[in-house]
Amino acid sequence: MHYTNKTKVKADGPACAVHWNYPHRGVNDRTWPAGPSTASRIVGVRYTAGGYALVRDGARQRAQTAPWWGWIRKSCLIDPVARKFPRVAHPRDLANRPDPNSYAPALQQRHATGGDNRVKLVDITPDPGRKRGSVKVGTTGTLRNGPVKFATGNVGKGWVFHITRTTCRRADGRPYDPAQWVFGYSPDARRWGWVQARHLPNCTRA
Repeated sequence: MHYTNKTKVKADGPACAVHWNYPHRGVNDRTWPAGPSTASRIVGVRYTAGGYALVRDGARQRAQTAPWWGWIRKSCLIDPVARKFPRVAHPRDLANRPDPNSYAPALQQRHATGGDNRVKLVDITPDPGRKRGSVKVGTTGTLRNGPVKFATGNVGKGWVFHITRTTCRRADGRPYDPAQWVFGYSPDARRWGWVQARHLPNCTRA
C-alpha cells in the first residue's frame, strides 16, 4: 500500500534539512539533516503546501528516532509531489526519478491519498479553540489535524501545549488513555492540532 511518494533528496546542507514544523516567523525551527550523504537519502511525500512538502523519513522511523514526519523544500526533491498510487505491490514507486503520471497521478497541493485510497483535502489549519490551560510535552510527538489523521508538524520535549480545558482530562473527568488524542495549540509550532496523550504526561496521570 502506498501512502507517500518515495523520492530522493537532491543535496546535503541546511537548505535541504527537514524541518520539524512548517517554516514561519516565530516557529521553533528545529531540523534534521537529509541528503545523499545522510541516512535520510530518501523520503516519502505525503502532501505539499506552498514551497514545502510534508514527508515521512523512513530511516528515522525504522530507528524510532522521533520525529520522522517533517517539512522539506520541494526544490530539494527529485519528485516533489504527492501522488495517488494504485494498491499494488508492484511496480513500486521510483525514487531516483519522477513516477509517470499514467501510473501514479500527481495530486494538487494540500491533497493526499487517505487510508481508503481516496484523495482527500488536507486541512493544515484546524479551527482554533479557546486556550484554558496548558501542559508540558514529555516526549517528542506528532501534531496532527485530527485524531489518527494527517501529520502537520511536531511538538518537542519540554514545550508548552495549550489545551482547551483547565485540566487535561477527558469530558468524563478521567485521565486520557495514552493512545487518545488531545486538542490544543503549540506556540513553538504556531499551530493548533491534536497530540497523542502518551506525549503529555499530565494528561494520563491518575
